[in-house]
Amino acid sequence: MKKLLSVLLAALILCLSCLMVGCGLIDAFSDKVPTTYDNAEKYTAGNAEFEGTVDNFSIWWLYGSVTVKTHKENTVKIEESANQELDDNFSLHWRYFDASDYGNVLYVRYSASGKFDFGDLKKDITIYLPENDDMDLSFTIEAASVDVDMSGFENTLKELTVNTNSGRVSAKIDSAEEVRISGQSDEGIPEENREFYFRASGMVDDLGISASYAKLDVAAKAVNNAEVGTVFADLIFAVEEAGELELRNSDGEIYATVLKFDSLDVETYDKPCELTLSPDASFVLTIKDKDRFNHKTSPRNISVEFEGVSQSGSKYTVGTGENEIAVATSSDLIILPLIEKD
Repeated sequence: MKKLLSVLLAALILCLSCLMVGCGLIDAFSDKVPTTYDNAEKYTAGNAEFEGTVDNFSIWWLYGSVTVKTHKENTVKIEESANQELDDNFSLHWRYFDASDYGNVLYVRYSASGKFDFGDLKKDITIYLPENDDMDLSFTIEAASVDVDMSGFENTLKELTVNTNSGRVSAKIDSAEEVRISGQSDEGIPEENREFYFRASGMVDDLGISASYAKLDVAAKAVNNAEVGTVFADLIFAVEEAGELELRNSDGEIYATVLKFDSLDVETYDKPCELTLSPDASFVLTIKDKDRFNHKTSPRNISVEFEGVSQSGSKYTVGTGENEIAVATSSDLIILPLIEKD
């Protein structure tokens, strides 16, 4: 019964995570990667390279991999390879046009419209964008059984959206106004293929990442608002500076390093949570009461390893208590200062 309750709770948290970041997990297959699409006659089959500004770039991909890189050319370049010979019907299809209110739009599809039976076809697509470009770019990847690799990108984006199912995600960017990454995996897939890896060397104003059965490894220099969560896997999170930060997990550990923050809200069950803060952090920690199937959650052990910590009921104060930390957990909670290495 206890195991059943844990699974049901995890499912509930997963649904809440979906709401939190746009329900990408639930509808990864439903309407996200359609094989039939409008204006099919306006698409061109095969690889492409052209000059032009792209404001909105959307890719729909079914099986294989999607890789995004920068290059020194002033062009957008699209290349695909496959595990079998392709004709025009099963080659990628693309369309570049001026959508007025949305600027210049580039759509890339897995095949010609209306194709359903792909057999064992798997295709890898690589997209090259200009290095350090001045595009005000919104980038969307909707994928099914696909590995997404943006580790060679590292440009500034307006928005990045990745929704995938049964695939690994690896992304590095400079900065963005908004990032949304969501996906669900399967515990039968090798563990190394069940990881969402995200890095931002600059500021992400609004960050949302959710997953199931996929480890999250997330780091950014700064975020204004962030909501990050997974179930059935571990969550590793690091940020130098954050405004409002929420971390969620169930049946997985949380390891978070947050050096400067306004508020930090954490919910985790079944597995330990370890928070590493700046040595001069000043905060009030509140242990939240949460109903878990009509039972109040309470930590097994609480360890706040800062000098001068004081406790009053469910509150722990360090320093003058300038910032807020709220934690709900039924496992161990450890909060410790970052130790600088020589």
